[in-house]
Amino acid sequence: MKNRCLLIFYSGTNNTTYITNKLQNRMKNEGFDVDVYRIDPLNIETLDLSKYDLIGIGYPIYGFNVPKVVHKFFKKQKFLENHRVFVYKNSGETYSANDSSSLVLRKIIKRQKANLTNEYHFIMPYNIHFRFDEKLVKEILTIDDLLLDILIKEIKDNIPNIKKYTFRNNFINRCLRLTYIGGNINVLFYKVDKTKCINCGLCIDKCQMKNIYRNKKGKIKFHSRCNMCMSCTLNCPKDAIRMGLFNSWRVNKPYDFNEIEKIELKEPIITDKTDGFFKCYVKTYKDIKNRHKELFGK
Repeated sequence: MKNRCLLIFYSGTNNTTYITNKLQNRMKNEGFDVDVYRIDPLNIETLDLSKYDLIGIGYPIYGFNVPKVVHKFFKKQKFLENHRVFVYKNSGETYSANDSSSLVLRKIIKRQKANLTNEYHFIMPYNIHFRFDEKLVKEILTIDDLLLDILIKEIKDNIPNIKKYTFRNNFINRCLRLTYIGGNINVLFYKVDKTKCINCGLCIDKCQMKNIYRNKKGKIKFHSRCNMCMSCTLNCPKDAIRMGLFNSWRVNKPYDFNEIEKIELKEPIITDKTDGFFKCYVKTYKDIKNRHKELFGK
């Protein structure tokens, strides 16, 4: 059973899917026996974790928190007392408040006397708020590859890597857990632009919560069980969905990571002079590069 690993993940717009696929392939190349399980928000089942000695948990950070569906899922799971657990989470910003996003998971894991030993924060482009330039996304994916190197090396060699959760960040985490009900409220204000909608049904197919439907007149409508994954607004081919109170933060058109990976960068996007929103990336880049050099000498 040595190196038997199960990667359990939730993904709304497939950012976490992208990371999970790369992680699975890289771990297999390093000799791990890796299975993958994607959380279905409408079918929360209890898994048999006894076959594994290593559990990886992947999720997108929503409002400095683990998504509600991930919290709900792991409340039903039974860890073994000596399970090693690691977290690989992702978001579009690297503010320290994200450090405590796994607070509820840490409590569940600790209560069952399993061991959360490692935690990694990957950068991925926003699917809400504003769209990232594709050259920046290319640079981010390159940094994420370095972080994957670090993750696999530390997991394989049993090197712990987890930040201390500060009182400040824990407080922010608890306050913003109100976002768990935010989707159900905001979706009451969702609308479809009739002049743009081609009634293709892609939004219905993409919605993991089965929250979108056609009424008897064939019009696109919404129930009230949205988890704010943004899959509908991101994937709509005509940008026809208006996302309620947060419509000004709407991001349309999914990122094609396979094509973005082919982009050649002639100069760095994030530098020591970077200011504004992306200033937080400067330290993150340096920390990842320095840790990579410590482990690999290059």
